[in-house]
Amino acid sequence: MSLGQIVARSVWQNRGRYLSYFGSAAFAVTIYFLYTALVLHPDLQSTYTGTPAVVLAQGMKAATVVLAIFTFLFLLYANAAFVRSRVKEFGLLSLMGMTKKQLVGLVLCEGLVVGAGALAAGLGMGVIFLKLFFMAVSALLHLPEQIPVYAGLPVWLRTAGVFGSFFVLVSLLSLHGILRRSVIELIRAARQPKEAPVFSRGKAALGLILVAGGYVWACLPSQVMIILGIIPVTTMVSVGTYFLMREGSIAVLQWLHCRERYFHRPGPFLNITQLIFKMQDNYRVLSDVAILVAVILTAIGTVVSGFLVLTNSEVADNPMAIQLVQKGRADLTAHVAQVESILASTGVEGLTSFLLETRSVQFEEMRGSATLVPYSVYRALRPPGENRPVITEPGEAILVYPSTAKGATPFRDRVIVNTESVELHLLPDASGRFFNDNVNALYALVVPDDIFADWMSGAPEEDRLTFAFWTGPNWKSSQMANAVAALRALYPETHPDPEQPGPFLSTTRETYDAAITWMGIALFIGIFVSLVFFAACCSLIFFRLFTEIEDDRKYYHRLQQVGASERELKRLAWQQSMVIFFVPFLAGLIHSTFAMKALGTLLQQTVLQYGWAVAVAYLLLYLLYFAASGSAYWRSIQAGLNRPAWEGI
Repeated sequence: MSLGQIVARSVWQNRGRYLSYFGSAAFAVTIYFLYTALVLHPDLQSTYTGTPAVVLAQGMKAATVVLAIFTFLFLLYANAAFVRSRVKEFGLLSLMGMTKKQLVGLVLCEGLVVGAGALAAGLGMGVIFLKLFFMAVSALLHLPEQIPVYAGLPVWLRTAGVFGSFFVLVSLLSLHGILRRSVIELIRAARQPKEAPVFSRGKAALGLILVAGGYVWACLPSQVMIILGIIPVTTMVSVGTYFLMREGSIAVLQWLHCRERYFHRPGPFLNITQLIFKMQDNYRVLSDVAILVAVILTAIGTVVSGFLVLTNSEVADNPMAIQLVQKGRADLTAHVAQVESILASTGVEGLTSFLLETRSVQFEEMRGSATLVPYSVYRALRPPGENRPVITEPGEAILVYPSTAKGATPFRDRVIVNTESVELHLLPDASGRFFNDNVNALYALVVPDDIFADWMSGAPEEDRLTFAFWTGPNWKSSQMANAVAALRALYPETHPDPEQPGPFLSTTRETYDAAITWMGIALFIGIFVSLVFFAACCSLIFFRLFTEIEDDRKYYHRLQQVGASERELKRLAWQQSMVIFFVPFLAGLIHSTFAMKALGTLLQQTVLQYGWAVAVAYLLLYLLYFAASGSAYWRSIQAGLNRPAWEGI
């Protein structure tokens, strides 16, 4: 039999083990191919210069590096797992006369055949999804025309070069465990007896201290400490997870083993006994999966939280659906009529308009300036309720903060009005900006109407501002998008400029669309990268289930011989699969919860609900994979139950 025939038969016989490895590698190739096609797209080097498309391409470039590094480490781990599970096979081949050189050729050829197949499948899927990918990018960036599909020769060469070198290097590195062993060691490797693991209090205490210390650090209220702790906390929790996963599992299993009333029942007796002896092999995979789950949930939770929080923040900074502002005295009546005409022609309804001439004033103690607002206008736009302050006594005024300031309390300050200093008792309104952010003053100062009129009477020209604004709930409608496009053609300037006549236009819809575009880039990249991590996470569990499938078949076959029914064996297989799947998921969920707590400190908002929503969505995918792989595992076990008795020996 030639080497090629041996390779072909070996790959076919081990197809079950290679399946998850092959699928994950092909999926990583597909994602890398799509990302590289966007990064190397010629239009992004010229046509879209300076646009979000270029930023997306740069983000994709960084993502391809992360994908390449992670995929290489994953392939290295997976290939090493294959080699460890087949050492007895390699020993028998050596015993039958195969030289070390031929054995090396067999392993290399196997790895290259599977790698070439994964590369071809990944490139094929990349071509299939390329048009859909560019359509999604164009929609995300709100481009007037779709980015043309591109799959030039450099894209193919880079993808094939990167992953081809990965498969060759991984195959070479996997030979180390074979070449350093003799024939007898290879044959005996799979028959080495497994000793019961010994619980180490020192390692358990160290793991507990590392994980608990990381959690405490993540809960600190200081933003500076959270930023400084990103790398140390990640390292502490990751290392602590390895110690706790092993020692904690041993402690729990041994504790259950000592509970006689629970342990001396068929299900717990079989499950706990086998899990204790398999824990030496399982804890590494469980720790890896727990860390991967934590990374996935934290990464997507961070991106989703940033997307929602920052887009909401941008909208809060532009509360007026449409705002025209001009410095000095100005008659905006004609402009108001023009805007109303455009709104009517585009079908926008439900907006309330205001015309206001106001001024800015300076604070004495608190740095900054504020735009005056009469109390009647404030009440019309922000009626009492939702903890909004109310002016009830002389000398009171409302200070509207530019953002949701937590813990703001009333205080006194003086403002400069027409060269005079006036003391006010300021009541804070922390519900967000009053005017859109194209007004230089950060704050709005609400005063009674009579005081407003008095302060306006002697206002110098350079302090005056004239506003026309429209507000209402319909700023997200498609009709509003058409109206904003027509208005922007008439009023191209956004921020007041002494050299421009004005008026200057700002709209909530434009700000929202821009935020969606820019944050959508991060969301787009994060989700795609996380999908690769998800595939690797699932593959690690698949490897753990199927690496020792022959030993598991023999174990279940012997249980059947001593009287265990097929129903009991099926329940046993599913229960052990559930442990391998959901113990690391629970650990990863706890890790990500503390990470989201730290993120909330950075954003000064509670974002745990977003993290848990992501975890629920991820759990649904996880359950689907659990059902599929658990069924495949049981079918593999079931195939060995009906063999002749002598085959189970």
